[in-house]
Amino acid sequence: MKKKSQIQMAETIAVLFVFFILIAVGFMFYGRVILGNVQSQKDEFVQLQSISIAQRAMFLPELQCSEDIVEEITGCIDLFKIEASQDIIAQNSRYYYDLFEFSNITLKQIYPNENNWVIYERKTDTFESKFITNIPVSLYDPVARRYGFGVLTVETLSK
Repeated sequence: MKKKSQIQMAETIAVLFVFFILIAVGFMFYGRVILGNVQSQKDEFVQLQSISIAQRAMFLPELQCSEDIVEEITGCIDLFKIEASQDIIAQNSRYYYDLFEFSNITLKQIYPNENNWVIYERKTDTFESKFITNIPVSLYDPVARRYGFGVLTVETLSK
C-alpha cells in the first residue's frame, strides 16, 4: 500500500511538472508575440511621426511661395525665402525643435540648376531608427520669375 501511494504521488508530481513546463513555454511564446506587436506598432508610430514632420516642413509659411503677398501656393518653395529662413530657424532653434524634433530637412534643386540647402538639422548620437521621406516640390525664383523642380528630403531620427 505504501509503494502504491508513493508511485501515485510521483505520478502527480511528474504531471504537475510537465503542466508547469507547458505553461512556461506558453508564456514565453505569448511574450514574444506581444513583443513583436509592440515593435511593429513602434515602427508604425515612427513612420507616422516622420510623415507628420515632413508635412510640417512642406507647409512652413517661412518657405512657401506667395502670390500678391496674401495667398500661399501649395507645393511651392520660394528660393528667396530659403536664405532668410535658415537664419530664422537657427535663431529660434527651441521653437523649431518642437516642430521637427531630431531630424534633418534638406532641399535639393534638380532643375534648372543643381543646388542644396540645409533648412533644419538636429542630430542625436543615440537613435534606433531612421526614416527618410522625399517630397517633390516646385521651386520659384522670384528674381528671374521662373519655376524649377526640387526634392525636399526629411530624415527623421527616433530613439
